Amino acid sequence: MPNAADFLTDPAALAQPDAATSAIQACIDRAATSADRVAVVPAGEWIVRTLHLRSHTTLRIEPGAVLKPDPDLSRYPALPRGHNKDRQPFHLIVAEGCEGIAIDGGGTIDGCGDLFWDGFHAPPLDYFPKAKPQRISPLIEIRDCRNVRLENFTILNSPGWTVHTFRSEQVHIHGIVIRNHPCGPNTDGLDINGCRFVFISNCRIHGCDDNIILKATQDAGPCEHIVITNCVLESLCAAIGIGAETWSSIRNVAVSNCTVLNSIRMLQIILWDGGTVEDVTFSNINGIALTRRGTERAIHFDIQQHQGENPQLGRMRNILASNIVCKTRGRILLTAQDGAQLENITLRDVVLDSPEVEDPEWTVPRDSSSQLSNFSPEARVARAAVVADNVRGLVLANIQTRWPADTARIAAPMHALWARNSDVVVDSPFLAPSGEGVEAVISKDSRVSVRG
Repeated sequence: MPNAADFLTDPAALAQPDAATSAIQACIDRAATSADRVAVVPAGEWIVRTLHLRSHTTLRIEPGAVLKPDPDLSRYPALPRGHNKDRQPFHLIVAEGCEGIAIDGGGTIDGCGDLFWDGFHAPPLDYFPKAKPQRISPLIEIRDCRNVRLENFTILNSPGWTVHTFRSEQVHIHGIVIRNHPCGPNTDGLDINGCRFVFISNCRIHGCDDNIILKATQDAGPCEHIVITNCVLESLCAAIGIGAETWSSIRNVAVSNCTVLNSIRMLQIILWDGGTVEDVTFSNINGIALTRRGTERAIHFDIQQHQGENPQLGRMRNILASNIVCKTRGRILLTAQDGAQLENITLRDVVLDSPEVEDPEWTVPRDSSSQLSNFSPEARVARAAVVADNVRGLVLANIQTRWPADTARIAAPMHALWARNSDVVVDSPFLAPSGEGVEAVISKDSRVSVRG
């Protein structure tokens, strides 16, 4: 079993990027032809540049070992970059065209995000630093690989995207911890992009941007057969999301048994491009959407033509969310730009527990987010627990609203349902407005059937 320390002539060289990088890379290369195919990084703080994984090889970062990046990006190899500023050509660990690779061992990768941001200062919750034009992002890039295992290690302070799996198959991510800066710019946790047969379980992810997000960017292809379960998440964006890049299909996705400590959007599907998202289930999800930023949404599904980059509107169909409990001041927002529709959407056994309620007519226009149903102008500001705009075949079964007992904590009267251009079946006797005298249903060019 090759050990990286054996490739150093001086143990003090761990903090010297040339020596540390060469030692670990030589260890990986030697492991690729060894009997056990394991490269060991022992305890110590290693300052490195890009490391390349090899097929049929495990990079084992042992407890007490910490990998940190050299901040001098001019010394890194410039690899192919992706479709936006978060897919830079600089990475700490790269696997390209590999098969049978793994990272494990219980150690730590510290991305040292503050070295790659401007405006970083303490305390951490009082500011949002800006990413420098060049930074390490994604921290770990898995590209065109097969049979990948990421298991039982910790990632801290990623400068940008943390783990990006791209056009890869049979990806297993289990028991990893990601703790990114709570205001770090675009510090996604797991970006699963154009991948097939992906299994994510027992992870704990904290960060500013999306925790777990499925994508199909223009250069990626479809994203299919994804299972996410038993994770604990915290984000200032989406905890669990699909999109917004959807140039190809994203289908056959099952998300279950997750807890969200806090997020703006607990469950999200947003289509900006012309692909199809279909056959998705969310089940047994509980959590909180009560951030300091406001405009929270327990569930948010949306189709829009973002900046006109793709002339074709996307399609969303066959989505089931069941056994969902969310403490929030926000809403369930189901919207599609005129010319598109959400199809066959079922929400079953959902509880919205509202300790306080914001007024979307006031808060939404003041929010600069591009992910706030921007092409559905009436719906995005509608005062209702459930908002449906251009939804065909919406079933609301046992949806419960729990409004504040103190009416002073309700910023504006909230309807139970606001619907436009939609077909809705409501079987929810406890889906109620926020007070007496507030209409239970507003219907604009919709067919609403109320049962129970």
